[in-house]
Amino acid sequence: MLGRKSRESVLLSQANHPCQGFDETFKFPSPYRKSHLKFLMKSSIQQRLWWVTLPALILPLCGALIYFNLDGQAGIVQAIYTSIKVFTLLWPMVAMQWIVKVPFSEWRSMLVWNRRMMMEGLVCGLGMASILLLTLTTPWGETVKEQAGMVRQKALDMGILQFFPLFAVFISFFHSLLEEYYWRWFAFGNLHRCMSSARAAHLLGACGFAAHHVVITTTFFPGFLGWFAGFSVGIAGAVWSWMMTRHRSIVGSWIAHMIVDLCLMAVGYWLIFEVAPSL
Repeated sequence: MLGRKSRESVLLSQANHPCQGFDETFKFPSPYRKSHLKFLMKSSIQQRLWWVTLPALILPLCGALIYFNLDGQAGIVQAIYTSIKVFTLLWPMVAMQWIVKVPFSEWRSMLVWNRRMMMEGLVCGLGMASILLLTLTTPWGETVKEQAGMVRQKALDMGILQFFPLFAVFISFFHSLLEEYYWRWFAFGNLHRCMSSARAAHLLGACGFAAHHVVITTTFFPGFLGWFAGFSVGIAGAVWSWMMTRHRSIVGSWIAHMIVDLCLMAVGYWLIFEVAPSL
């Protein structure tokens, strides 16, 4: 355990040399004492991290509130959805490179991997996917089937109905990586650096990740099921952020996320092309 002077010297070093140590993202002295919170917020690097992270937590929710409440306006829905995804890709690059000033050479640490983290991601993903499929065998499964027509209509509004298999591949393999880069490495990683409590960082990161998913799940499944599904997304986000801090890499969480998305896309295909036409 570092003493107060030792902690302050580490933090001051990070503030004066913002690029130093970012490949060791989670080696900040933790947990911080409350007495160090004011000291943290005084450093320019911490303030910049807060300012670039807050929009990242809010804008995906704002986008989902708009494009999931525009019925029959495919062009607008597609434009807003695409804009949010472009923001998700580019904002971490702009923020970390030109605002926080972390060179691209430091980013490679997010993709380090080993067999253990890959196996952990595989087990985690299969476990979550199994829970999802088992849920469909409960009375909630009938509720899900009743909403198949709405799922199909939303796919039509978003312009993905004819290309759903390709969309499913994109979401499962590439979008899952984009979300791990955005939500775990960038948003949660910055919260972990800034906040005085690691638990609070996990909680806030999970809430940010779950928020726009709650909009989606409650749109498709009104009532308790929609909120429960959104809450489950938050739990998954917290597990994946824990995996990132454990391995200092997003590879394990990406594998788990990929498997879950493959399962979700398979369920979506079933609802759109098998259940909906029979209703």
